[in-house]
Amino acid sequence: MKTAARIATLGPAGTFSELAALEYAQQLPNYTLQYYPALGRVLKALPDDADIAVVPIENIVEGMVSPVIDTFVKRPLEIIDELSIPVRFSLVANHDMPTKIYAQFVAQGQCSECLSRYNVPIMNTASNSESLQLLEQSREPAAAVVPEHCLGEHSFVHVEHDITDYAHNETRFVAVRMPGLQESLRQPQVTYKTSLLIIDDTDHPGLLVEHLQVFAAYRVNLTSLVSRPTGQKFGQYHFYIECEGHRDDSAIRAALTLIQLRNKVMVLGSYPDAGAA
Repeated sequence: MKTAARIATLGPAGTFSELAALEYAQQLPNYTLQYYPALGRVLKALPDDADIAVVPIENIVEGMVSPVIDTFVKRPLEIIDELSIPVRFSLVANHDMPTKIYAQFVAQGQCSECLSRYNVPIMNTASNSESLQLLEQSREPAAAVVPEHCLGEHSFVHVEHDITDYAHNETRFVAVRMPGLQESLRQPQVTYKTSLLIIDDTDHPGLLVEHLQVFAAYRVNLTSLVSRPTGQKFGQYHFYIECEGHRDDSAIRAALTLIQLRNKVMVLGSYPDAGAA
């Protein structure tokens, strides 16, 4: 019997991160799930306390998850898979006229239109699970923003379903591990995506334009491009890029060979594209 793969993700139980981790784990013969209170802790669990970490990388509404991108710059990690999880929230209450609403700050931002109608104080919590717990403990008229999948057998006086500002709200997650542990075999008939970092170690005018022209010349389609400050000085940025295709494709290899003449390039991994039809 193989040793169970240790999967680290953002806790507590009931988070969208847990949903993503459980979906990823379906492809494994055996696994254990470990919860951590912050994204930094999830990623630091590798490799001593976890074999794989499943973390959010982008939300349709909020954009890229900066702490995850910044971690890629600071330490070597390999992206091995991608998952897309629908994000649906409900507003639940113990009274028809709540006097306060418990909401995790990201959930608050994604449900702002609904919450503004109530015109009551928003009490920020550390997690969606804590929001539900505080509502259940409250003796005052209160409400909470809760993921729809967490409602379960709970009974409430008032429930308003699907309160997200955007009907097609989703979050992309990636499964990451330490690089070089084992070779990821390319699967036939699978659409791949590749993630990479261009490190700004030779800052000069036109740097980004030069690199974009290289990708265009080799007809490499970029699906995401995000700049992150280097932390060294204003106006200096690293670039996180996602593109269609596998790192072994001739066009991607040729483009990266040229770019590496000017800047350091870190290929974070090639993995099945969760958004491919």
